[in-house]
Amino acid sequence: MVSFKYNLPCILAAVSLVKAASAVRGVAPEKSDLYQASKDGTWTCLDGSKVIPYAAINDDYCDCADGSDEPGNLFYCANEGHIPAYIKSYAVNDGVCDDACCDGSDENGELISCPNRCKQVGEIYRKEQSSLKKSTEAGLNAKRQLIQDAQKQVALWEEDQTKLEDEIILKKSNLLRLQRELQDLESRTAGSTSNKNSSSSKVQCKSSSLEVATLKHDIVILKKELNVLKSILGDMKRDHNHNFHDMAVKSAISGYDEFVTRFASIEAIIDDNLANINAHDDQVEDVDADDDDEADVEAEAPAEEKSPQIEGKHSVVDVVLEKLDSILPSALKTGLLDKLQPRKVVPDAHDDTTSNQQAALENTRQLVREAEDQVNTLENDLEKVKKDLSTDYGVDREWLKLKDVCIEKDEGEYTYSLCFLGDAYQKSNKDSTRTHLGKFAKFDGGDDLYKVHIHSHGTRCWNGPERSVKATIECGLNNEIIDVSEPEKCEYHFRMLSPAVCQSVADVEKKETAHKDSSSSKKPVHEEL
Repeated sequence: MVSFKYNLPCILAAVSLVKAASAVRGVAPEKSDLYQASKDGTWTCLDGSKVIPYAAINDDYCDCADGSDEPGNLFYCANEGHIPAYIKSYAVNDGVCDDACCDGSDENGELISCPNRCKQVGEIYRKEQSSLKKSTEAGLNAKRQLIQDAQKQVALWEEDQTKLEDEIILKKSNLLRLQRELQDLESRTAGSTSNKNSSSSKVQCKSSSLEVATLKHDIVILKKELNVLKSILGDMKRDHNHNFHDMAVKSAISGYDEFVTRFASIEAIIDDNLANINAHDDQVEDVDADDDDEADVEAEAPAEEKSPQIEGKHSVVDVVLEKLDSILPSALKTGLLDKLQPRKVVPDAHDDTTSNQQAALENTRQLVREAEDQVNTLENDLEKVKKDLSTDYGVDREWLKLKDVCIEKDEGEYTYSLCFLGDAYQKSNKDSTRTHLGKFAKFDGGDDLYKVHIHSHGTRCWNGPERSVKATIECGLNNEIIDVSEPEKCEYHFRMLSPAVCQSVADVEKKETAHKDSSSSKKPVHEEL
């Protein structure tokens, strides 16, 4: 049996090692198991990259790539009653009560003794967090309203876009018809008899091309109308109350079911007519304009026979109109077929007089100019709507309804103003002179892109750069400017509040966790401390 006196030193050494392992400087209690020595007195880096002597922990030299062998660089404050925290090890026993260690554990009493303030600090913190939560929720509700209002506006814009596109098609069709009438009038008032045949031939070709182009537009609008009708009736069938026995609704649904079965063939007919028109258009383009004999024949042909022909009997217009009359519901026939009918030029009883011809010519030219103006106006309106729809107003267009909403902040000598997605100004409170600080240029908040607004190209400073504004926006129920600073000459920083940037607590915590994970994945440089 081995004497007890020989075993005692070994036992004491083991106990000492265990105590040391359980109290590694800078390690939180819940992580102490990660800092236990192995049987052979070694320790493995937390990232598994290396095995080092246990004595190398907290030796002021980074042996591990992840720096986990030097937890003593940070000091853990338990802060019971509040939130645990870490402080830098050089702040321990420095004679200063660190705010992060509200329990006073950073000072052991040799230089100073710090009271435990965690209960009071925790209460204040919890009240602030409760107030912040309420404010954030109110801001989120305001943001939801901004998003709902934006969605309504976008829906109106999309509706306007559809209406404008349809209206442009109809106006262009009308313009093409007027241009064709103008060309007919110009051909009749041509002064030279010598080139009458060639002029008639050219006018005929132009007239045919215009008629083909007009018909293409008409068919496009027809297809749109058919698809709109199909969509409306489909929605009615899907959403109507089956328990409500309205015979008119049932009749409409029955008609819709019958229409749907024929819709594919209707589309095929329309597409086939379009193909015929395109084929005829190609033939017209291949006509030899220098063929005098063909020009004479065309010049002698009656006006009614100059339109493109299908199957040798009717014009393309007549064929399509006949098909439309047979397939269109009565709700669509009214007005639509009249719009598609080619307008006829009714000759004046005194059309042979020069004055009447000139008057008719000028009147038609005026109508063409007016039609062109109408098309240009509609196209400009359409471009504006498209621009509005393509503008970046945030992830959920939360900034749309705040565009050009302006707020002010009186800073004593100056009053500063900023309009969201607009202009920023500085106004003197002495003489009311106003200086332009910049116009909105872009969002520039990095991961939180829409929280930072850059306004640039303001009035140039004397011997300096153009004025600019960097507006950093935080969550708040109201739109406010908190403060204004000028860290660099003519570069202004605004701190602001707005509900447009509010996020739920869960989303904020998720982002913070992702940021911490990203930061922890970066390996520190191997260096001596």
